[in-house]
Amino acid sequence: MAEFQLKPYQENVLDTLRTYLRNIGKYAHSQNGEGLAFYELTNRPYTPAPAIAEGTPYVCLRVPTGGGKTLIAAHSVSIAASELLQTQAPMVLWLTPTNTIRQQTLEALKDRGHPYRTALAESFRDNLTVMDLAEALSMTRADAEGGATIIVATIQSFRVEEKEGRKVYEQAGVLEPFMSGLRDEQIEGLDTYENGKPVPSLANVLRLHRPMVIIDEAHNSRTPLSFDTLARLAPSLLLELTATPVTKSDTKKEQFASNVLTNISAAELKGAEMIKLPIKLRTRDDWTRVVGDAFDCRNMLEERAKLEETRTKEHIRPIILFQAEANKAGVERRTPDFLKKHLMDAHGIPEEQIAISTGSQDDLAGMDVLSRDCPVRYIITVQKLREGWDCPFAYVLCSVAELSSSRAVEQILGRVLRMPNARRKTQDELNLAYAFVTSQNFNDTAEKLKDGLVESGFEKLEAGELVNPMPDFGFDEAGDAFIHESEALPQEAEEPKLEKLPPQLRERVSFDSASRKLTVKGRMSAEDRTHLLLAVPPVESAQRAVDRLYRKSNFILSVQPELDEAEEKPPFVVPRLGVWVQGRLEPFSKDHFVALPWHLHEQKPDGILARFAINDTGGTEGELDVTQEGKVKWFMDQLHDTLALTVREPNFDMPKLVNWLDRRIKHPDVTPASAKKFIWTALELVMEKQGSTLDELVRAKFRLRQALDDEIAALRAQREEAQFEQCFDLGGAAPKFETSPEIAHVFEEQAYVPREPYRGPREFRKHYFDVVGDLKASGEEFECASYIDAHPKVRHWIRNVDRMPNAFHLQGPHHKFYPDFLCMLTDGRYLAVEYKGKDRATNEDSKTKKQVGQLWADASGGKCLFAMPTGKNFSEIDSLIA
Repeated sequence: MAEFQLKPYQENVLDTLRTYLRNIGKYAHSQNGEGLAFYELTNRPYTPAPAIAEGTPYVCLRVPTGGGKTLIAAHSVSIAASELLQTQAPMVLWLTPTNTIRQQTLEALKDRGHPYRTALAESFRDNLTVMDLAEALSMTRADAEGGATIIVATIQSFRVEEKEGRKVYEQAGVLEPFMSGLRDEQIEGLDTYENGKPVPSLANVLRLHRPMVIIDEAHNSRTPLSFDTLARLAPSLLLELTATPVTKSDTKKEQFASNVLTNISAAELKGAEMIKLPIKLRTRDDWTRVVGDAFDCRNMLEERAKLEETRTKEHIRPIILFQAEANKAGVERRTPDFLKKHLMDAHGIPEEQIAISTGSQDDLAGMDVLSRDCPVRYIITVQKLREGWDCPFAYVLCSVAELSSSRAVEQILGRVLRMPNARRKTQDELNLAYAFVTSQNFNDTAEKLKDGLVESGFEKLEAGELVNPMPDFGFDEAGDAFIHESEALPQEAEEPKLEKLPPQLRERVSFDSASRKLTVKGRMSAEDRTHLLLAVPPVESAQRAVDRLYRKSNFILSVQPELDEAEEKPPFVVPRLGVWVQGRLEPFSKDHFVALPWHLHEQKPDGILARFAINDTGGTEGELDVTQEGKVKWFMDQLHDTLALTVREPNFDMPKLVNWLDRRIKHPDVTPASAKKFIWTALELVMEKQGSTLDELVRAKFRLRQALDDEIAALRAQREEAQFEQCFDLGGAAPKFETSPEIAHVFEEQAYVPREPYRGPREFRKHYFDVVGDLKASGEEFECASYIDAHPKVRHWIRNVDRMPNAFHLQGPHHKFYPDFLCMLTDGRYLAVEYKGKDRATNEDSKTKKQVGQLWADASGGKCLFAMPTGKNFSEIDSLIA
């Protein structure tokens, strides 16, 4: 199967969903438990889904265009099965907005080599059935109980008003086995005949199995009719995925808000190398010149793509998407056929390189545009491309007519945003998207593009920063053979250590000892800049020379005017903490103090007794649901009881239960044999001390899995803390630390990835980048940032965005530690600031961070400082600098 590594932001989305569903269990016996769990994570009120049974979790994952929401949805199935449904055989109703998307999703989920299928198979292996609605009408109990069952359909196909929908509610003889042996409480709520027997319909099968419902492009399913349709199927969870959720309810318009659990920003997608941004825009009032500019741009990109393939073996064939005008009787227009003829006559483009995709003609049908053998480089459309069509090779949008509505722009703009293979390219031009538009007003066109980005799911504020003007290309000096020369490095500085450069860069870079100048053949990428900054001596003038050389070789994309040296920002290069290992300085990481593999079976599992008990269901008192018999039942209890009666669990013996638990607990630091031995010992302890039987443990295996996972995590934390402390307690045998610019962290504007940009009224004048990330407009951290920005000894500072790819970090015993602020001082030193509120100043986490930060500073020979001001006592920063 294909491997597809989740991006950090996708992991965060799934972790948030996991936490939410787990917290619902914590509030299982509370009034509005699903709402309390939502508020705990988001600090926002929760809106129950209209018409849906009270207590049903209803949340939305907001993922902009190009963010991989279908992959996230595939991974969410196992999370819901484990944390909410607590079953090995979840039934999933995967709803798409159209038949075209339905067919694409169905084919991908059935394809054993596709990443979506791989995501499902990670948890369910071969115990997985994917089917369409027609196949679902003839499914067997073996299908439904043997593992996960995914039914892919459109929501329209479940509406009674539709012919296909009526089949869902009609009897189907093949489904009769599902209705046999049902208890009275199971029949309640099902469609029945006059004699009280349940109808063997797909709708009843779904009700019995309490499906998890995934709603793709959920903004298209907001009507009362949509919710009424879903309510008929007794869902256990409504999980919406969309780029543009409805965020405000309006009962008069019958509009219902989504409960947005996670928000992904454009910066996160860009930082994760999922999309090409920003968009470089050029407008002209002469459409032939617009086409010519787009043609030249695509040719330049193809040359860059050839160089990219030489260096990385990745094949890219840049494509232009042309937006032509529709036919109109009696009016001369730039139609697709007209534009195709112009491309062939004026630019000599072979016909096989041009494809037209409109409502009446679709040259893309059945074509694999990503194939190396495909000749297509120019695609012409009118309003939008064929639904569901996706091609990361599309780099250039060219419109020969004025752009119309933002919705029309969004239809085609999203096609040029996706990054090929979700990986940043060494050629910076291949990390951007391009737009050439026939227009007399650049600003109006830019606003249309920005509005199109908002329609694609980006925030309006960040969209405003993602459309930039395109300067001239300057092809002669952009050539791969052109030699770019730096200014002279200072005489007193050491020569650059070019041997540290990667081989492909090393062969393009030289240093002349007499002139003290560096030269580079061809343009430098941002990655090349970072490597060269770490190769030159840690002197500002040398680092500035490298930065100017990078900008000089990339003047094609530079729109910044030349600055005086006093105004010019030097590279922000922060020394990292290293440890000497066998004569080599390495960045200090967990590998240097945690020995692997961990012999977990040598640990005592006694803590499991406090974490697990058969009769412990958790929860607190609250709202009730009363059955006809008057028996009190909670939503979660009802859900689990229903699934326990419906899905027949396979027989478990001790080895099978141990294997089942082991597969569902992540332990990359422990061998399977050691983990299984620990789990076995823990189960024997529970049975001995609590008098539990094996059958009872099997029935409670999902809670047992969570308890074991928590216990292993606690033991792991104890071990990591102990081994981390040994780094400082070994006297002469302790590791030798050094904070060195040779292993420095280089901040790059292109890779600065805030989840949410600062939106406050105060203007920060010394922040190194134009955008300040993840900082609220008030509060103690804001006050600390304001104090730093006004400090006379601070030259520049950066709001360090934690857990992001280009963030500076120090290694703690368990996780990486990201100081809140990094400061470049006027005297050349660097200051890291971690602010703590008074209530957190003395907790263990703060003590550990202070210990690690002080180690970084002490090992720098006075070049780095670490401050941890608490309770608004910012004067600590003054005294430390002094």
